[in-house]
Amino acid sequence: MDPIAGEDVDSMGDLDGPADVDLMRRDVEELVRFDRRTAGAGERASARYLGERLGGLGVKDIANPTFRSQSSWAPAHLVHLALGAGLAALPHPVARWFGATVAGSYELEVSGRLQWARRLLPARRGVSVWARIPAAGRSRRTLVLCAHHDAAHMGAVWHPYAVAASRRLAATTGHAVPSHAIPLTALAAAAIPSRRIRIAAGAALALSATLMVQSMRSRTAPGANDNASGVAAVLELARQFVSSPLPETTVLVVFPGGEEAGNTGIKDWLHQYRRQLDPEHTLVINLDSVGSRGPVVVSAREALTNTLSADAVERAHRAAAELDLDLEQVSFPNATDAAIMTHTGLPAVSLLSVEDGWVSHLHRPSDTLDNVDWTTVSDAVRLAGQIARTWVRDAQDVVAA
Repeated sequence: MDPIAGEDVDSMGDLDGPADVDLMRRDVEELVRFDRRTAGAGERASARYLGERLGGLGVKDIANPTFRSQSSWAPAHLVHLALGAGLAALPHPVARWFGATVAGSYELEVSGRLQWARRLLPARRGVSVWARIPAAGRSRRTLVLCAHHDAAHMGAVWHPYAVAASRRLAATTGHAVPSHAIPLTALAAAAIPSRRIRIAAGAALALSATLMVQSMRSRTAPGANDNASGVAAVLELARQFVSSPLPETTVLVVFPGGEEAGNTGIKDWLHQYRRQLDPEHTLVINLDSVGSRGPVVVSAREALTNTLSADAVERAHRAAAELDLDLEQVSFPNATDAAIMTHTGLPAVSLLSVEDGWVSHLHRPSDTLDNVDWTTVSDAVRLAGQIARTWVRDAQDVVAA
């Protein structure tokens, strides 16, 4: 037997110790200095900072790959809205069939499953950061720690009044309305034979398009919670895993860019790395906006049709119970990078945090360092570490049996 194989995972002291809040706070403070919109100079500066931080921790094989992306999610959405509106104006029955196809294509675009429009649009180069923490002993499994490092455009579409209904529903039931629900409904309505309904749908599409253009032209959010908090948490986990490597487990640290532009960075990472990962021996832990002034939550569904791994979600609940940590299960209005990982068959758990059912200061100018809840960030680090340790422990038990 490999000497490391019998090591007790729970005996790793650093993973049981408290997270270094001062270090995480400094990381967030540095990241919010950059305008981190996708494919911009600030995203590149953020990537350089993260590469230096990982190198300082002793992490190996650090890379800064670039990927093709627009700076916003809006252009690809606008292509679909323009097609839907044009087809709605045509009286021919064939236009109804094509209209329904556009509505289906829009859902595929938003979910991240098929993003054909992006290939036709002008684009720039975004940048991600990847790194590897070698296994202690022979590597038998892979843990992926993921947190996007870009920040979102703001705009009226994210104003508290605009999201009030979804936020109220999420606070009451834990299930938020998908962010693209109104334009998707309008696209579907534009495929209905009734001319009156199509006219109303066209008006909704025009309003949605106006809001999208306004968002695309808005400033970038500071992004302290979304998602400098998740990046700082992953850096803290990387520090712990370098100090106390997981037995027989390679840890991949992935800071994708482009999440706020439609998950473009993680799709590039998967294109290059996916074939090297065996879903039976891989676990993804995604941390996104873990500094809200409320509890840590686990996402079971994202946007409309992205269902995350039930086994991974259940693993998060078991780990939380071992820590005596309350963990709510929610539906999130947008697709995180974890959803994109799930599409490829990788089991992924997505940890977030909410305040009254909603991510605090989501895509707002108030998403600043002073509004990050460090207790919640620390809880997310503890929970992610416990999920990793119990996953390794369970795998070792299977081998021992």
